[in-house]
Amino acid sequence: MATKNTTKKTEAKAAAKTPAAKKTTSAAAAKKAPAKTATKRAPRKPAVTTIDTICAKTEKVINKTKAGAVKGKIAVDIEVWGFEDGSNAKMYIELNDGKITVSPHTYNEKDFRIAVSFANAVAFLDGKMTLKALLESNDFYAEGNIAAAVKLASVF
Repeated sequence: MATKNTTKKTEAKAAAKTPAAKKTTSAAAAKKAPAKTATKRAPRKPAVTTIDTICAKTEKVINKTKAGAVKGKIAVDIEVWGFEDGSNAKMYIELNDGKITVSPHTYNEKDFRIAVSFANAVAFLDGKMTLKALLESNDFYAEGNIAAAVKLASVF
């Protein structure tokens, strides 16, 4: 009887080593563990920059401490041209005894006026362009009270 058990054990070992047996065990293992599939997300659409976005960034860039030191009233009307959709938009910045107002509207009682390209405005507000480089660019135009412009420039 000992030989029959030994023969059956030997046959079982031999069967386990055959490729058919390996396929069965790997198929069983595959059923137990779910296959991981990589899920790809759709790429994010870049946020559209509007005049409201530029106004919000402008408020963040202005140094509140330096603005508080400015006495009197300074108002600038800013036209940003060449938006991503080809449009132009206006905004204004007003400093009135240290109080800052930035709004996406035109301002009639301005001390000076600025026209700047969209690309340069965004680059300046993102810190990728200095004020000096912005002023020296060909995409910047200013007219009006230069002394008021210098005071306003000091708060950036």
